Amino acid sequence: MQTIISNHDAGYALEIIRKICKEAGPGLPGSSQERERALMIQEELESHLGSENVTAEEFKLAPWAFISSYPISASLMLLSALLNISADHITGTMAFLSTLTALLLSLCAPLFFLVEFVLGNEFIDPLFRKKRSVNVIGTLRKPGTKKVRRLLIISGHHDSAPENTWLRILGYGFFILSGTFFIGLITTLVMNTIQFAGLISGNNGISQFGTIGPGLMIYPVVPSFIFAFFFYRGRKYGGVVPGAADNLSASALVVALCRYLVNHPSCIPDETEIRFISFGSEEAGCRGSKRYVRRHLDELKLLDTRQLNIETVAYPLITILTSDINGTVKNSPELIKNLTSAAERSGVPYKVKPAYLGVSNDSGPFSQAGIKAATLLSFKMPQQFVAFYHQKWDVPENLTLDPLCNMLRLSLEWLRAAGDYKKKSGTENQQDSIQVSQI
Repeated sequence: MQTIISNHDAGYALEIIRKICKEAGPGLPGSSQERERALMIQEELESHLGSENVTAEEFKLAPWAFISSYPISASLMLLSALLNISADHITGTMAFLSTLTALLLSLCAPLFFLVEFVLGNEFIDPLFRKKRSVNVIGTLRKPGTKKVRRLLIISGHHDSAPENTWLRILGYGFFILSGTFFIGLITTLVMNTIQFAGLISGNNGISQFGTIGPGLMIYPVVPSFIFAFFFYRGRKYGGVVPGAADNLSASALVVALCRYLVNHPSCIPDETEIRFISFGSEEAGCRGSKRYVRRHLDELKLLDTRQLNIETVAYPLITILTSDINGTVKNSPELIKNLTSAAERSGVPYKVKPAYLGVSNDSGPFSQAGIKAATLLSFKMPQQFVAFYHQKWDVPENLTLDPLCNMLRLSLEWLRAAGDYKKKSGTENQQDSIQVSQI
């Protein structure tokens, strides 16, 4: 049996993206516009699965806590620098307290950024205003299935990001300022450590050497603060970023895969349930996927669960990520191997690489919980990153059929092999190869 993926299937996904961008607009996490986007995804899934097989799960989150790690860390850094300078002009107990406080603040600044942004922990979320978001879940089994042994999840996210100020204004200059931010964090910590060591040892020379002067304020401290404090913009209503590529492209492909499997039930593996999920509030630190894993963890562990997450489908070459959450969490090696096999069988271009700082996706919470998961990313760095990532230019016009079709082909091949190619015989795999049509 041969399975044909056509440009018609990719075109269907593209039409969903266009419709949502036109009718709902941008959708910041927790906004009413995000909910409208979720509802449109839900209605599309219901048109294929029936309303009885589609659910929407609400959850609470603090949508601005995650991205506030930038301005808060920057404020701590700047305050520590000012206290460092003031300590040079006072004596006695006040000088000691000023120096100690400066050191503690300069230590807290990078630690705060690490815990909240890099590791994705909800450290300061209790201090922020709460809103509601929603995950949309569709369920499909092969007709006649009575027993489910395996759960396959295919996912994307329907929210969009606040606009990145510096990418829009500076383009490639963003990378220079980004590096400056980390240089600023390190510089203030080092200088405050030296100043405190000089004060404790009674060595005025060391203390003077650790005092931040005008030169270090000019660079890197002040530029670091400006960069991080004004990192994002566009917080009103649903924001200004349409999020066509990031990440309506994935949610629309999830629906397109659902439609295809409903029309071709023979492609659904035996004893398998497939869930088509569009997560909410990924741009707020993967809060939707975190809530889903927390709510369904017992069930996910009971079944042989594998999650395939799709992210930003805008380039024909597919990247299979071996890690997630800024490279701090390892994805399932077995699943990575299955995906590379599926990519080779489906004939799509691919590469395998780890995540890095700034790459955090909805497969991360699954991998953290011990569930086999991975993300597929179709995005060209740095060209597309500078061109439209987290900017008002992330519009449907940037998308073409080839990347969408490639992602459909790989994902469908993975799904049809039940997420585990090695358990199928060679004869079956030769007979079931996926081909692409240019219809």
